[in-house]
Amino acid sequence: MTLPPEITDSHCHLDFPDFDGERDDIIARANAAGVTRMVTICTKLKNEPSVRAIAEAHRGVFYAAGTHPMSVAEEPMATVEELVALAKHPKFVGLGETGLDYHYTAESAEVQKTSLRLHIEAAQETGLPLIIHSRDA
Repeated sequence: MTLPPEITDSHCHLDFPDFDGERDDIIARANAAGVTRMVTICTKLKNEPSVRAIAEAHRGVFYAAGTHPMSVAEEPMATVEELVALAKHPKFVGLGETGLDYHYTAESAEVQKTSLRLHIEAAQETGLPLIIHSRDA
C-alpha cells in the first residue's frame, strides 16, 4: 500500500485577521488534504504571542517570527538577543520573515538592511533558517 505524500506548507500567515473565526477549520481542511505540517510566519514581533499560541494549539503547526521589511520602519527594531530568545521555543523553526522590499518601501532601505543583518546574525547564532522576502531589491 502506498501512503499519500506528506505535505508541508512552509509559509502561511494563519494569524491574519482574514482567518478569524475559521482558523481551526482551515487547518482541519489542510490536514484532510494531506498538509501535515504548516509554518505560520509572524511578520511583526508584537504579534509573536498570538502566532505562537496558534502553533501551540495545533499539533502540526510550527512558527517563525521576525520583522517584515515593509513593516520595519514602523516597528521597534528587533534585537539579536530577542530573536535568539524566541528561538528557544520548541515549535519555533525559523527567523523572519525578513529581507528587503524596495517596491513599496524603498525609502526605508537602510533600516531594512539593518534589520536583515540582525536577523542573519540571529540565524547564525541559532542555526535556524532565514525566511527571506525580497522584492525589487
